[in-house]
Amino acid sequence: MRIRTLVAALAATCLLTANAQFAVRLNDGSTTITDANTFVPDGDTFLFGGIDLSRISEISISPISQQNADTTVDLSNYTALNPAYVLDMTKRCNEDETSTRNLYSAEYIMQVAGMPFVLGDDLEYALTNSSLILMSSPVKKSTFTEQEWEGIYSFVEGGGIIVAPAIEGKLPKRGYELFGISDRSTSKDKIIFHWSDLSQPELVYFDAPEEEAVSLAKKSSDTMSTTKYTLSTGTQMAYYDNDPSTVAVVRNQVGRGVAYTFGIRWRDVIQRSHLNKDFSAQRYGSNHFEPSADAFPFFVRSAMMSHNSIGAWKYTVPGGFDTVLIPTHDCDSRTAYEEMHYLADYERQMGLRAHYFLTVHYFRQPGYLSAFYDQETMGYARKLPRQGHTVGSHSVCHFPDFDVTERFPMTEYTEEEYALVANRDQDARVSSGSTWNEVVMSKRIIERDLGNKVRSFRSGHLCVNKNMPLAHKLGGYEFSSCYTATEVLSQFPFKQRMENAWDGEETGVLQMPLHFSDVFSGDASMNEENWMEKPAIWLEIFNKIKNNHGSSILLIHPNKEWKMEAEKMLVDQMDLDRCGLFNFEEYGEFWLRRLDFDFRTFVSEDGKNVVLQADRDQVVGQNKPSICVQCSGEIESITLVDLQGQVIPRQTKRLAEDKYIIF
Repeated sequence: MRIRTLVAALAATCLLTANAQFAVRLNDGSTTITDANTFVPDGDTFLFGGIDLSRISEISISPISQQNADTTVDLSNYTALNPAYVLDMTKRCNEDETSTRNLYSAEYIMQVAGMPFVLGDDLEYALTNSSLILMSSPVKKSTFTEQEWEGIYSFVEGGGIIVAPAIEGKLPKRGYELFGISDRSTSKDKIIFHWSDLSQPELVYFDAPEEEAVSLAKKSSDTMSTTKYTLSTGTQMAYYDNDPSTVAVVRNQVGRGVAYTFGIRWRDVIQRSHLNKDFSAQRYGSNHFEPSADAFPFFVRSAMMSHNSIGAWKYTVPGGFDTVLIPTHDCDSRTAYEEMHYLADYERQMGLRAHYFLTVHYFRQPGYLSAFYDQETMGYARKLPRQGHTVGSHSVCHFPDFDVTERFPMTEYTEEEYALVANRDQDARVSSGSTWNEVVMSKRIIERDLGNKVRSFRSGHLCVNKNMPLAHKLGGYEFSSCYTATEVLSQFPFKQRMENAWDGEETGVLQMPLHFSDVFSGDASMNEENWMEKPAIWLEIFNKIKNNHGSSILLIHPNKEWKMEAEKMLVDQMDLDRCGLFNFEEYGEFWLRRLDFDFRTFVSEDGKNVVLQADRDQVVGQNKPSICVQCSGEIESITLVDLQGQVIPRQTKRLAEDKYIIF
């Protein structure tokens, strides 16, 4: 039946595409390319491009051609595009990176932006071998020598792009000329900046009301400095608060290039939000879209693309989709265990491997929680891996004040001891226990009882304390989802730090923010009478994230049958040809691989043929990164090759008029 359906669906397509090129994905996940446009009978089956249809899982029409598979491309006939360069200025500025994290923040901006880049402190190399330089630290008079200022000015004049954070102190004449300003001043009372004109090409991503402004803090801070500028030749791109006469971001055209300067430090808009130390900058509660921190990688990517006719960047969505929905479920009550089969069965029927976070409360705490994790509920949980779903830990006791570090030291208790030690005083609203047991022991209990490997953690009530990163590391976790995207002002994953501190080392654990959920506050809480109103709210956030090439993590507590209907209502409104359903841990794997992925872009002399070169192992297989090629003019072919120049057959999808996804 599958083969007949495939034949019927594609036969009509092929009649309309007589000269089409097809990407054929086989059941083993590999891809081959064929120009065949008919199905040839072969006994009881058909052949397409000489391939038995029983071996084929998907046939797609390539919107743009590629060079023949199993051939080698001579890259000497192409011009390599220069990468970007993150200029490490910590030594130049006499900074301590462990306390400032300006360099980390600049690097993260480029990681999300996705363009190939080099990280280093060699200015001469950057000026010769890069197309865009992102300066890591605030610029001061002594940051560069007079000769270096001349070199930077010539770089921009010749077509280069400079993106700099705040200017602190006076600059030499060439510095002022580069940035198009005559003066600057610092204050500590600027809490938001508004873009002046959203029609500018650098602001192409900012099409939602929430993106008209970038939130820095909810109230004035005596520790966060901002800089405002006096213009000379530069133009204003943003202003502070509600005062259009102030200048927060400057754009200055110099010859064929452009220099941008922001009135903030990168640390204050990236690392600060990752540590959740952002002076409550989030403008909204849960179930809202808060993209303030994402403005900076989007700006840098758009600045690069708007000044180049062809460019490429690491795509931020897996599977070649426009976006993916990643359903997760917190099972933190007996009812959730008993009712979760509604969601699990529906998701299995949809071909989705969803993710379930299990609370393993195995003892009774009078007045707080029952001993709902027992042989009966274990039986329900064991069905999840058999259905293909993945399982993570949602703690032992689901304490609502788990964020108070002093009450949850790293003391290690046995299961029997912890049942006597863990306590919740409901009258005083005070809990006590152990972070080690809540994080590490809960993982071991699930692995013992279900026989699966636990790779991910989500804390009860999304509470985060300073001991959690160490517990994640000791427990061998890879992924965590303990923040909402509104809290950290970003839609994208990031690596957590020890003690959630500026000087903390990275643990290697990927924090994956939660985007929307069945938890609505106050009178808007989701219940049996109003649940059908909530999927429309989720869909609005989902579409705004999609427009930024992001993916959405959904949380639904599986304790009511109608919550399955709510998820179904959301999915039914998605265009499943372009929007995928994806597993939480597989999305984490995709993002980690994306961080490590590197590629080069080559363009033919006439600018109409693009070749992307990457390590074959990094682009072939499941959950591997894909590449977005952006072009302002017409191109004829996009070909992917390995490090030896051998063509790698690929699938291509047109994302927009000027964008192609290569996967």
